Amino acid sequence: MATARSKPVPAGIGPRLPAQGSRRPARPGARMTEPPASIAAAAAMLARGETTARALLDQALERLNRDGDRFHAMRALNPCAAQDAEAADLARSQGTATGPLHGIPLVLKDNIDLAGMPTTSGCRALAGAMPRRSAIIVERLRDAGAVIVGKTNLSEFSFEIRSRSSLGGDVLHPRAPHASAGGSSGGTAVAVAQGYALGGIGTDTGGSIRIPAAFNGLVGFRPAHGALPMQGIAPLAPSTDTVGPIARTVADAELLLAAMGHGVSVSALPRRIGVVREVFGANAAVDAVCATALDRLAEAGVTLVDLPALPADLNPGHGEHIVDAEFATAFDAYLASNFLPGSAPASLDVIVAGEAFLPDHAKALAARIAAKDRETASILARHQALAGHLGAACAALAIDALVYPTSQAIPDDLENPKGGWAPELAARSGWPALTVCAGFAANGMPVGIEFLAPPVNEGALFALARLIEATAV
Repeated sequence: MATARSKPVPAGIGPRLPAQGSRRPARPGARMTEPPASIAAAAAMLARGETTARALLDQALERLNRDGDRFHAMRALNPCAAQDAEAADLARSQGTATGPLHGIPLVLKDNIDLAGMPTTSGCRALAGAMPRRSAIIVERLRDAGAVIVGKTNLSEFSFEIRSRSSLGGDVLHPRAPHASAGGSSGGTAVAVAQGYALGGIGTDTGGSIRIPAAFNGLVGFRPAHGALPMQGIAPLAPSTDTVGPIARTVADAELLLAAMGHGVSVSALPRRIGVVREVFGANAAVDAVCATALDRLAEAGVTLVDLPALPADLNPGHGEHIVDAEFATAFDAYLASNFLPGSAPASLDVIVAGEAFLPDHAKALAARIAAKDRETASILARHQALAGHLGAACAALAIDALVYPTSQAIPDDLENPKGGWAPELAARSGWPALTVCAGFAANGMPVGIEFLAPPVNEGALFALARLIEATAV
């Protein structure tokens, strides 16, 4: 259970979810008892005329109404969602539907700009920060016909691997409400898991898409660094920041990526992959679930090869972190250029002086302002060395991808989960990585398994994840 030290921060310190005119019921006959299980299923139903975009939105909002605010997943709802859904239905009736995301309800992490709504990064100081325009990836999703339900709660400034913010409180795990849902994109993961949307978009600097996706039994994909544009997204460390999907299925993740401008060519199942054994061993329950998943890969004909331990100087668990070096400069530039005049603080110094943020983050903010641009070159040199080492190891062992548990933690309280350094392999190498549900621990909590590959082998990640998904027990 949560200890006194890990007492949940309540939602509602900042603005509550607004009263939503968009919550009026669907037209008679349009509502279904349960929403479709996936984006792909919903798209097929829309194409056959078996549902409407407005009905899908209403179902999502009904599920949110059912849960209320008890998981603190949603930060704010989009006041234009109903209008957008009805416009999508009109376009379909006129024969101008734009593709498989047309009319599909999605959520955005609240560090991603949507014109007309504040982008808060979970911070009370940014409660009224109005972006000049939508993020590029949001424009692409809307051009594809997606309906944005709203913005999700997150770790304030994306600092942690739990999702706690001064505006939204702690995002709680639906299967274990005394525990963290993971972070920093925890609100997006819970919203997708609970059906407040059929898919969502998060950001990942060191695991922030993949960890909450794993904790909630979902698929999370971190693209190769630079594969998708980051304009209109709050920075944490630009050298490792990425944006990507959190979805219920591998196919749904592929659809979201394609709409954002990064189509995936799924390859044949790789013949040989490397197992990062040094990541195992900290949690017997996680190890057991992942071992069973590895057995399923072997039964499908994949040869598993142990990867030698990383040199100590390249191990992601050691050394300075790029966030400490890059955050302050990047966030100050973002504050200066991203928002409508007068709607946001001018700098981090102003935010710190105003104290409208989590007290937990006072030391981190001060330290990162003080460490501005320090050690950047040496940190990035280690990142490049890690990518080179992993590439050489894959070539020497004739392997196409690597595999390991996404996190060695199964959340049991509201502290930052101590899941190990494995997700940092993707962040520091710049390689794409994908987590998929490997199975469930004895206590019913999901366990994720992650695949990592050089960008040229990205399609192998999806082939491997499809196999795990198809053989799940």
